[in-house]
Amino acid sequence: MKRIHLSALILLISTMIGTVTAIAQSKATVRVDATTPHQHITGFGGFVCSPQFTYNHMSTSEIKKVWGETSTVGCNVMRLYIPIGRSAWSQSLQTAKTAKKMGLIVFASPWGQPAEWKTNGTINAKNNDGTTGKLKRENWPDYADYLEGYVQYLRDNGVELDAISIQNEPDWAATYAGCLWSASEIAEFVRTYGSSISCKVIAPETLAISDNYANELNKTNVLPHFDIYGGHQYGGIQSAYKNLASKGKELWMTEYLINWNEIENNTRNFDYTKDVFNFFRSINTCMLGDFNAWVHYSAKRYYGMLGDGQRGTSNGNVTKRGYVMAHFARFVTGMNRIDATFSGSSLEGSAYLSESGDTAVVVVANESNEDVDLTIDLPFYTTSGEIYITTKSKDLSSEAIEIPEETCRPTTAIPSQGFATLLFVRSRDRQPSNMKGSISYFDRIDDMVPTNTSFGTNFKLSGKTKTFDHSNPLISNNTNATRGYVALNDRYSKLVLQVKNVSSTLNYTSAKTTLTYINSKGAVSTHDYGELDLNRRENFDIVFDLSPQTLTDGCKGLLSISNNNWSSVLTITFGSVYLSNGGLYSAQLSGNYVSDDSNVLDFTSDPSCTSIDLTNVSDLPSSFPWLNDNNRMAYVAEGSPFTGSNLVVGNECQQMTLVANSSDFRPHKPFNAKEASLRMSVEGFRLAIFPLTAVIPDGVSAYIIDDNLTITRMRSIPPHVPVLIEGNGEFTFTGKGEIDYFVSSVDNVLRGSYTNTPLYTGDYILGQHEGKWGLVRLTAPSTLPPFGVYAHPDSTADFLPFNPSETGIYDSSARSHNSHAIYSLQGIRMGTTDNWESMPRGIYIVGNKLIQKR
Repeated sequence: MKRIHLSALILLISTMIGTVTAIAQSKATVRVDATTPHQHITGFGGFVCSPQFTYNHMSTSEIKKVWGETSTVGCNVMRLYIPIGRSAWSQSLQTAKTAKKMGLIVFASPWGQPAEWKTNGTINAKNNDGTTGKLKRENWPDYADYLEGYVQYLRDNGVELDAISIQNEPDWAATYAGCLWSASEIAEFVRTYGSSISCKVIAPETLAISDNYANELNKTNVLPHFDIYGGHQYGGIQSAYKNLASKGKELWMTEYLINWNEIENNTRNFDYTKDVFNFFRSINTCMLGDFNAWVHYSAKRYYGMLGDGQRGTSNGNVTKRGYVMAHFARFVTGMNRIDATFSGSSLEGSAYLSESGDTAVVVVANESNEDVDLTIDLPFYTTSGEIYITTKSKDLSSEAIEIPEETCRPTTAIPSQGFATLLFVRSRDRQPSNMKGSISYFDRIDDMVPTNTSFGTNFKLSGKTKTFDHSNPLISNNTNATRGYVALNDRYSKLVLQVKNVSSTLNYTSAKTTLTYINSKGAVSTHDYGELDLNRRENFDIVFDLSPQTLTDGCKGLLSISNNNWSSVLTITFGSVYLSNGGLYSAQLSGNYVSDDSNVLDFTSDPSCTSIDLTNVSDLPSSFPWLNDNNRMAYVAEGSPFTGSNLVVGNECQQMTLVANSSDFRPHKPFNAKEASLRMSVEGFRLAIFPLTAVIPDGVSAYIIDDNLTITRMRSIPPHVPVLIEGNGEFTFTGKGEIDYFVSSVDNVLRGSYTNTPLYTGDYILGQHEGKWGLVRLTAPSTLPPFGVYAHPDSTADFLPFNPSETGIYDSSARSHNSHAIYSLQGIRMGTTDNWESMPRGIYIVGNKLIQKR
């Protein structure tokens, strides 16, 4: 057989049925909600010195690049290292003076104490022989006096210290300067001596933000004696620290650094696409975790905000990490964090509101490889906006956001592999709204049917909290199909696990994450998706690609998702867990209708929302402009006086108007249409599927196709059956009756879809070759538009021609043993093949065939 070249194939597809579409820029929405304010942002900062650096490590000019309102980075918090021994305190004085002259918040942390006060006789937390050191109890009063002495020393020299820490990392047995304190010991010291220190007290500054230290500090007799809960991000973030915020304590993350592959001997071992986004996520995680301040370790270092000349950094110049921190430090310091809910893409970030409520800021990261068109749903209207962008080639580049007219939903592009800070100024308030909205996802895994009742119900993950580690897989514990499997009712492109939140006993990763599934031949297969990064912790999706590009042997069932985690036991609370192609969800609204309510605007602008239930909404408008020119359906209560296309009153729609090659069609429940139509363009031939019993208009011929690609002319078009349409021009197919959504069986050769559906190499679509019409094999991925039909025959031929029928009648012995709907030649549903024997004699449409019942 003559092979068809790819260029000719693309021309055929694009001209005949329009299935090749330009790759559109991804779209997303972030809803900025000011109704629930969170923490005040005290600021951001870094460390100027440490045991391996002297206090002249940073010059004054370098300090002014990182700190201050006119600096590049915009930090306002400086952390000092307290030199060990009173005689050494003068080392820190000049830096402290410089910081206070700049108006910075300055706090100090002690690493070690005089060796004679320690149980191991050295300043270290652990000696080389393994002996660990604590502060001798008889020297606790001396140490309290020592800390107060440092505060007084700086005060006497013109520096008012804002806060002092009790101990740097009391939970880490370091072989350098340090001291170990248990949670109860540090709480006892704070309770006994905290009030004797004449500036704010920070505790416990642990390596991990752990519950045991937070719980000890949260005791009634301890709380009055310290001011700031401080902790480091290295050992993970638990949750008890939040209880201290409710008691009036500020929460500060006082030290963190990411130093990837430090021992590698190369020029530069920091990869922008990995390292910088992890750095952003470290800050953003703490912001979402209600921390008031975030402080990096050394400000000047190859892994810091200012380079030191090592590992490819330029000495004294701001690094990419510095510019990423600037997205927070320069724009959100002094603001209050508010809720920001991202949907529609993998964007992540957080939102903030000024004290006056006049300015909203959204900080965003886009780690994907494509630009994202972001709609920002603001708590007010605006006429002006600004965006600051950092990418590989840009450093905090600013430009105005184009806003043609006053809006509460401006849009702007977030660059691929980049960061953006968006600023909007209020022009007027939005109308208050009491509307509530919710989403019901289609194709949830919970709604799939196991092939055996003994499979159990653990596969129902939506809304559940599950433990996930090496001994606790998701879906089931099964590694074979002897107890059945979750049977998929369609070929899906991905499995989406919405994560509301996740906690871990150690790291936020899932190692060797493996899907065990049933392939298209019915055999058990596995695929290793590698290590999953769950460090976003809240409100993100875990997505498994189920497409033939990844699962090359096909997927028609699911058995389990396992990983190789031993120490890092994950506890995940899921939102919806669903399978996806197109037409993702239906929406439900309640309350008094407000046209610019965020739920209304989100649902009506999102093509993934295919139907909206308004039965519990009052004060509805007389018309719904957002129903025009798309295939979305809206439902209102029975007896409502409203009329209009695609509006279902109770269970009845006066006029349903659909357009092929438009948006997805997927009503959330069936209804009766008094009048229904589907408009489509046909250029020669077109494969289509109809959700209605349709009359064939003048100028059109319609044919049914069997699995042997034999075509037979029809007198009318039944619902949910792939048909071949012949004609030239735009035609409107009309009908009436029950309207419902339909999924073609995965066993069918011809598969119709009412939603945009991904196609892959090896699928077939309508095409022409050497004057003959038939099915053309795809050699590259594509997309099937709504109401389209593709084929997946057991063939590798480039072209499969249609065969004209002679009689158009097939004997009943040819019918499938699978259950299919039965239609009359007029398109009236007569039943299913389960009751075939009780059907009267005649000719029927069963699946894609004409069958004669004798």
